[in-house]
Order: sequence, then structure tokens, then C-alpha cells
Amino acid sequence: MLSDLIYRLRVFLRRERVEDELQEELQYHLEREAEKYRQAGDSPQEAVRRARLAIGGPEQVRQQCRETRGTKLVDDLFQDLRYGLRTLGKSPGFTIVTVLTLALGVGACTAIFSVVNAVLIRSLPYGDAGRIVSLFTPNPRFGNDVPLEAFGPNYADLFDLQRQSHSFASMTAFEPASYNSAAQNSAIRVGGARVDAHFFSTLQAPPEIGRAIGTDDDRPGHNHVVILSHALWQSMFAGSAQILTKQLVLDGTPYQIIGVMPAEFRYPHNSDFPPGVLGGNANGADVWVPLALSAQQKADRQSATANVIARLNPGVTVRQAQAEMTTLMAGINLLHAAGDRGWGAYVKPFLDSAIGPVRNLMWLLVGAVFLVLLIACGNAANLLLARAAARTHELGVRATLGAAKGRIIRQLLTESLLLALAGGVAGVALAYVFLHGLLRLNPGGIPRLTEASIDARVLCFTLIIAVLTSVVFGILPAFFAVRINLVEFLKSGRGTIGSGNRLRAGLVIGEIGLVVILLAGAGLLVRSYLNVAAVRPGFSSATVSMNVQLDARYGSREQRIAFFRALLGQIQSVPGIESAGAISALPLSGVETLSTFTVDGYANKKDQLANDRNMTPGYFSAMGIPLVEGRAFTDEDATGHPLVVIVNQAFAKRYFGQRDPVGLGMHTSGPGNPLRTVIGVVGNVHHTNLEADAPPEVYEPLWQTDIGNGAFFAIRSSLPADSVATSVRAALRTIDPSLALTDIQTMGELASRATALRRFQTALLTAFASMAMLLGMVGIYGLLAYSVKQRTTEIGLRIALGASRGRVVGMILRQGVQLTLMGLALGLAGALALTRILVSSLYGVSALDPVTFVAVPALLLLVTLAACLVPARKAANVDPMCTLRYE
Repeated sequence: MLSDLIYRLRVFLRRERVEDELQEELQYHLEREAEKYRQAGDSPQEAVRRARLAIGGPEQVRQQCRETRGTKLVDDLFQDLRYGLRTLGKSPGFTIVTVLTLALGVGACTAIFSVVNAVLIRSLPYGDAGRIVSLFTPNPRFGNDVPLEAFGPNYADLFDLQRQSHSFASMTAFEPASYNSAAQNSAIRVGGARVDAHFFSTLQAPPEIGRAIGTDDDRPGHNHVVILSHALWQSMFAGSAQILTKQLVLDGTPYQIIGVMPAEFRYPHNSDFPPGVLGGNANGADVWVPLALSAQQKADRQSATANVIARLNPGVTVRQAQAEMTTLMAGINLLHAAGDRGWGAYVKPFLDSAIGPVRNLMWLLVGAVFLVLLIACGNAANLLLARAAARTHELGVRATLGAAKGRIIRQLLTESLLLALAGGVAGVALAYVFLHGLLRLNPGGIPRLTEASIDARVLCFTLIIAVLTSVVFGILPAFFAVRINLVEFLKSGRGTIGSGNRLRAGLVIGEIGLVVILLAGAGLLVRSYLNVAAVRPGFSSATVSMNVQLDARYGSREQRIAFFRALLGQIQSVPGIESAGAISALPLSGVETLSTFTVDGYANKKDQLANDRNMTPGYFSAMGIPLVEGRAFTDEDATGHPLVVIVNQAFAKRYFGQRDPVGLGMHTSGPGNPLRTVIGVVGNVHHTNLEADAPPEVYEPLWQTDIGNGAFFAIRSSLPADSVATSVRAALRTIDPSLALTDIQTMGELASRATALRRFQTALLTAFASMAMLLGMVGIYGLLAYSVKQRTTEIGLRIALGASRGRVVGMILRQGVQLTLMGLALGLAGALALTRILVSSLYGVSALDPVTFVAVPALLLLVTLAACLVPARKAANVDPMCTLRYE
């Protein structure tokens, strides 16, 4: 009855108030209109009559009232903002904790979005990049171990495809390259590419200064022109406005500068090719010179393959291009020699090549940071629920005086929006810190990661996130805040918000569940990283390595061998250097050389492949690679009588089985497919990466073969790496000062770089999991602290009736542990389902790793007990006398 009476009273008062406002509004307009007529000379009665006629009927009055109410709504919104700011200012502790909680979630989201924006979203510096594709010609005869992208079309096939295809608007070929160049009286290595005349037009990327490479430039004898990157223009030429009048010397040959590319254009990047191919320039190419193929090279179907990209014609899909190229290659394949057929076709979207390898990593980070944001929103909602419960008296008075539920909800949502906007501003500041730390962890294999920044798009994203989070964490507390029992409030002056405690407990349970998912994912990645770090690479981490690339002056094999012999002799004469050797490709450098072979006494398959490396005597000793059987190479092997070879243990096990390989023969690819005698077996080395088993490898003496234009040097020394590099640089300068010494590092650093991407994702996911655990524990602490405050009377009575303080502590701890166990059950179920996403990122551990799924609950229970101790001790210290006196 009482509640019905209150309802009727509120409806009556509201109706009366509306009618009173309408009458007041009508009277106000009548008086103003009548006053105008009185001033014109009418009598008071005539002025009132004319005013009534001018104003019209009730509908006109109501329209004016609506306009007045519109103005009043704007005033109400400003009033809500002013009241919200004043209310939040009166509770600085609550405001600071809530803003910081939201700032952690928003800041982490903003930092990760800035990375995703740079890597996945921001437009590539090419016109309509979605229509660019990469072309490959895989060959099944080399086995499934060779990836589809291993071979591009050779040049003769490329020109046939250009002439016959209708799917492509343009097609271009290029080769990664690096050059020696003089800068400030010293030689440096410049990374770049040799490109044909269609390269820049296919990418639709014109120079910002000058012109692109044209058809006339792409001819032998007319090809001494070069285009610079914006970075090289600034660093080497100080941004000179007369850059088109200058020359750049590359490998001792002057090239006329004809253009400068925009700052964002650096294709091809190191992330698109093996490390070291582009001269160590991690940010991308710095020079582009004409490919300038000869007629013989254009007709070659036997040797070099090209890196080919093409632009699809309008309306042509990747699938249609794939079908056409497959048909064309079936015919072109018949033009190859009978023993060199089987070439197929593979059309791959350019975006998949550019960002495909890191797309899963980006989405993994987005998912992790989204969970952190949800936990932050849950914490903020919990704080607002507790605050709404503390404001029961204020909200009850407003409701009793006639405030509508919508009006109260709007006020509370306004306060949530203010908190979210403040959290967004603080989150942007934190995002700068997070992004700086993230870039310092840059593993070097993520394209355009260094371009990540807090730009306008990221700031808009932050604003949207702030508004959405204000709704997410503010809507439930606002709706529960208006569920005040007015009957109880009118009776006692204190009301309650129904189901608030259950909702807060549910939010905490949900937060703990999300924390478990993140901790489980981080635990699996940490375990995988530790397993990778424990892998023995097969070489000494203290060995110092470096690289030297020769230029066109060393055109013959004899000249190259003479140079490397002289340089090795100089290096070995340096005091403190114990041993030194050279090899065609270092382990983990990303440079691989495959060759065909046959083994005497083995059931050989056609075109079976093995990693093939050319090396000098002293290399195994310098690298710390153990000799398991037989002997190493010596200088006497340079005579080539007999031809010799060394294999690793994986090769010996697979192809020689139980036979002793030393003294047995095998044939390697080369002129005449010569017979070589195995003289030794060495330990396995992880050449490709630390996570793959060591493949079969063949080592041939450098002096019996040819190392090509470049070599990696391995040096074992008691001297620091910097001293070794200085000595080798001085030795190189005495032989040829125009050559650059690059890629100076220890093999330990190279191994560390090989695990950098795994370390990057593990560190970030672990950081997010730690942040989530901190927020989750704050949530448990806040809930228990509020629960203790609510139950102060009950706890005081328990203590007064004889309950020990230990029992009170146990009661609060039990409440926290119960919440944690429910959250653990929910989180473990989610983790068992979601960690399967990480299968491709795991090494030496399963997605259902029992160690991880035991360690995570144990860690969480331990941290939960620590978070519960403070509220529990506070409950145990309740003074029963004060409680009884208050009651």
C-alpha cells in the first residue's frame, strides 16, 4: 500500500509540475507580447486581447515550450558535467585508482594498436597494393622440404610470361644487392636492389625527386644511373637540393643520381629476404640501379631465378591469375631441357608476402591486450558499484524528490564518461612509454615496426575506446544504482541496491578467469622460449663473425681466391687471434645454398638436395665445431688431388647408415658431377634456425671450388670483439681500402637474433599477463575491502560473542579463495580451449602442458592470498565495543 501511495504521489506531483511550468511559460509570453502593444499606445485591455490573438492556441505555446526544453536539456548536460566533476573531486582516492586502472588498459591497447596500425592497417607506400602479387615457380622434384617460394621464374620464363599473360597489367623482376661505397674516408656497405624498367610503375611508387628508371636505362652500357632512398639522400648528401647533379660511387663505379624516393619507400626490406642479403640495412633498400640484362641472360633457362612481382589487371582475381599462369607454365615447361622440367606456378598476394608471417603475432597481441582492457573495465565497474552503494542516501533522496531513473542513469554515465576520458588521456601518456619499450624490443623481422607512432588514427581509436569503456563499465553500475528500495529508504533513511554484491563477485570471478587465460598463454610461450634457449647450436657463441663482399674488379675465381688467402693470412698474423676461417654462408645468417648430390652405395633419388657450403681450413676450429671422425681440411687440399668433402652427422646417419663414411665416395653438383672422397664427419650445426633439426650438410674446400663474391669470416680470439674488428678492418685496408667490413657480431649475438621474434612475443604476452594479474588482484582486494566495510557490524558482533581473530581472518581468506577457485575453474576451461591457437608458436611443449596448467593455479592462489591478507587483518582488528556503541 505504501509503495502504491508513493507512486501515485510522484505521478501527481510530476503532472502538476508540468502543468505549472506550462502555465508559467504561457503567462510569460503573454506579458511580453502585451507590453509591446502597450508601448505602441494600446490600452491595457486591448494590449492583452491582441497579445492573445498573436500568440495563438495551446499548440503554439507548447512548441515554444519544447524549444525552451531543448535549451534546458543542454543546460542539464552541462549541469551533469559540473556535478560529476565536483563529485569526483570530492573522492580523489576513488578517482585516481579508477583512472589509473583504466589508463593501464587503454594505454596498452593504444600502444598495440599503434603497432598494428603501422604493420597491418596503414597503407603501404604503393598504389592499390591489394592488386600486387608475387610470382613463383615451384618444382615438386626437389621434395616437400623446399618451400613454394624457393624459386622464382628464371629470366627466359619471365619474358615468356610477360608476352603471353593477360591477367597482369605489368610484371617486374629485381634482385637484392649490396655495394661498397666510400663515405667520410671509409668504405661502407649500401643495401639495395637491381630492378628492371617496370619496377616503380608496377608498384605505382614514383620518386619524390627526379625520375624513375626507364627503358633506356635498363640496357647494358647505359645502366650507370641510380635512385636513392630518402634516408641515404639525407645521411650521405645532407638533403642537397642539387642531388640530381651528383654521382654515387658503388663498387668503384660512378653512378649518376636520377631520383630520390619518398621517405616511406624502402622496398625490398630485410624482412622480405634472408638477413645480410641487403647489406645489413634492416630498414630496407637504399639504392636502386638498373637490372640491365644481356640478351644471353634474357634467354637463360638454366641458372638464375628472379624475384618477380606483378600487378593484376582490373577485375582479375588472384585465383584467375593462378589458373592462367598454371596453363602458361605447362607450355613454357616444355621449353626446358628434358632433365630440367616440372616447373609449376604459384601466385601469392603481395600483402601475404609482406605481412603474412607476422599477421598471427599481431592478432595474438590484439587479443591479449583486449583481455587486459576487459579486466580493467571489470575493475572500474566494481569500483563504481561500490561507490554507488555508498551513495545510496544521496540517490534515494533524489529519487524521492521526483528524479526520474533516466535522469539518475544519465548523471552516473556522465561520471563514467569523465573517468574514461581521464583514463584515456592518462592512457595516451602511458602508451608513449609502452611503445618506446616495445620498440626497444624490436626483433628486426616485423615490417615497418619502426614506423609505429601515436598518430591521428591512433588518437581517434583511443577516443573511441574511452567512450566504449565508459559505457561498458558504467552501464551496469548505473542501472543497479537506480534499484533503490524507496520503502526501506523512507522507513530507515538507508536503502540498498539489490544484487550489487553478487554482481561485484561475478565481475571478480570473470576477471580471474581472463587472468588465467593470459597466464596460461604466457606460461606456454615462456616454456617454449626456455626450450629454444636451451638448444645447443653446435658452435661457440664467443666466435666473432664478419662479412666482406667483393666488387666487379674481382671477376675471376683466381682473383677471389687470392684475395681471401691474403686477407686470411693477415688476420691469422694478428696477435691474440687463435684461429680464423672463411665460409660461404654462416649458420643462422639466413643465407642458404642447396646442391644436388649422389652417394655411392645408396639408393639415390633424382635431384636430392643438401645444404652445401664452401669453406677454408681453420673454419671448424674457429667456430668450435667438433670433428667427430676423420680429419679436417688442410692447405694441401687446395691442389684438388684428390677432391675431398666433409659431411655432418645428420648426413652420415641418413645416407651412410651403419657404414663408416670416411673414405667412401659421393658426387656433388658441378661441372662433370665430380667424385669426391669423404675425409671427415663433423658435429651437427643449426644452420637454418634453432627450432629445426640440423639438416644434412656437405662442406667443400673453398680452394677447390669458388666462394663467389662474398665470404663470412669466423675468428676465435682472446681479444674483445671490438679489438678483433679493428684488427681485421686494418688488415682489409692494407689489401683493398675500398671494400667494407660489415655484419660484425659474435655468434652468440647471431643466435640471440635468431630467437628475437619469439623473445618479443613472449615478453609482450608475459607483460600483459602480469598486468592482468595485477588488475585482477586489485579487484579481489577491492571487493574484500568493501565486504569487510559492509560487514563491520557483523564482524564486531562475532568478535564480541567470542570468535577468535584467527577465525575472522580465515573467514575473509575463505571468501577470497572461493572467488579465486571459481575464477580458476572458468579460466582453465577457457585456457584449454584458447591455448590451442598458440600451437604453431610452441616449441618442445604441448598446448595442454601439465606443468603450465599446474603452475598457473598455484601462482594465482599464492597471489590471491597475498591480496586477501590486508582486508583480512583489517577485519580481525575491528573493535567490537565501537561497533556495539554505534549500533
